[in-house]
Amino acid sequence: MNKLQLMAQAELARRKRQQERQAIEEKRLAVYQRDPLLYFEERLGIRRETIDWTMIPEYRDHKWDGTPNPFMAIVEGLMENRWVGVESATGTGKTHFGALVVLWFLECFRNSVVVTTAPKQDQLTLHIWKEISKLYPKFGKGEYTSLKLRMNPGKDDWLAVGFVAGIKANEESNTKAQGFHAEHMLIILEETPGVPLPIINAFENTSVAPHNLILAFGNPDHQLDSLHRFCMMPKVKHVRISAYDHPNLVLGNPMFIPGATSQEGVNRIISKFGDGSPMALSRTRGISPEQPSDALIRIEWIMQAVENFKIREPENLSLPGEWALGVDVANSEMGDKAAITMGIGAVCLSCEDFQCPDANQLGHQVYRLIKEKGINEKRVGVDGVGVGAGTVNTLREYGLRWKGINLQGGASPVKLHGKAEQFNNLRSQMWWQAREDLRNGEIAMPNDTELIADLSAPKFETNNKVIIVEGKEEIKKRLGRSPNKGDSFVYWNWVRVKRGGLGEARPVAGIGF
Repeated sequence: MNKLQLMAQAELARRKRQQERQAIEEKRLAVYQRDPLLYFEERLGIRRETIDWTMIPEYRDHKWDGTPNPFMAIVEGLMENRWVGVESATGTGKTHFGALVVLWFLECFRNSVVVTTAPKQDQLTLHIWKEISKLYPKFGKGEYTSLKLRMNPGKDDWLAVGFVAGIKANEESNTKAQGFHAEHMLIILEETPGVPLPIINAFENTSVAPHNLILAFGNPDHQLDSLHRFCMMPKVKHVRISAYDHPNLVLGNPMFIPGATSQEGVNRIISKFGDGSPMALSRTRGISPEQPSDALIRIEWIMQAVENFKIREPENLSLPGEWALGVDVANSEMGDKAAITMGIGAVCLSCEDFQCPDANQLGHQVYRLIKEKGINEKRVGVDGVGVGAGTVNTLREYGLRWKGINLQGGASPVKLHGKAEQFNNLRSQMWWQAREDLRNGEIAMPNDTELIADLSAPKFETNNKVIIVEGKEEIKKRLGRSPNKGDSFVYWNWVRVKRGGLGEARPVAGIGF
């Protein structure tokens, strides 16, 4: 046998070994395709019981609060080639699980495309892609770069990629979302309540092949948010993950899955937002909250104000209008907090609460803000009831004489031109004005969970055509705390320049956004 024949024989042997290895690999991947849990365990070193909770003996008699064995329910949905929507409590491990699914789908389905998306880039880099980076050393395949994992280095034919959905769902981002196509494709939506509906619709429209899947995660905000709408679609499998079903709570061991939810964390949320409140239902049980029919301010109006704020968020824009300031007063080292809301025109820029042991000293703090921002005293509103008198008196000592600074909630309502509504007192009138401005889309406000909870909490009734907004004490009982941020927001809205809506953002000398 000559040298050429030996080389040919060696090449044939090499090709045969390569084909055998490929056959073994294809067989192994076929098993993993049908058994993601086995993949998680063997390839990524994940304990099966952290995904399949029914493997833990203590679950034998467990009464499920949410979807039974939720992560396995998600796996089953994906195996059935169904889209899956997941409304989850905080800290259940959904982001980590999403990273596992990314790597499983990417490796097990040749030439697949996995797209992960979130409203902002830092949400991608700090959440699911942070988890992917932790798992990558065990994954050990492909070329890993920021927000991209190529199975064929240098090529985009088989990859996972992070895609920023964008707060403003413009035509360019929609077109880009529609540009993803593959026989095997998985779209993972993170922080789905914040993903604009046009982006979700674009992904739905591009996911047309039999094995084009969508998995949407998030903490639900309300029943009109993007996540709940997706979950309610006929072709979507809806999964709800409750913290009360998590092993850390069922076992009473917060370290069973380190860093995940715990009984202490659940108790803290309930203490902060009130047992049974919309925010507590969302963050502890994954329930998309609905409001009672007698709610004063609808959550969808508030979320529109949040969207209005996002539209005006770019730093290169400044705002038209005057500064205004609303103050809810407290006088306690450990009890109710004080709160200050500030904004320009119809845009609320900040709403901060803090312990306030001395209402008189609060007056000095408020005056410094007035001088710093150049606020007209007619654009300052302070809750002057009870301990608030100390704050008002301090401002009087500084020479502020405008009587409208002192907002007495129990006083008679103010007669306003062109307004036919009747109110039992000024407090009801001020809250109603905030309701109407939010309902009409005239306000922009930051995405502050406590402020949203406060504004959506009050109920109202009418008695002989007189509008009566629920008293503060009743709200406190339901929230488990005083709605300080909500009250200060209402005072700010009452004293700001009226009305005419948000107007166009434009450069204003000396007023940075």
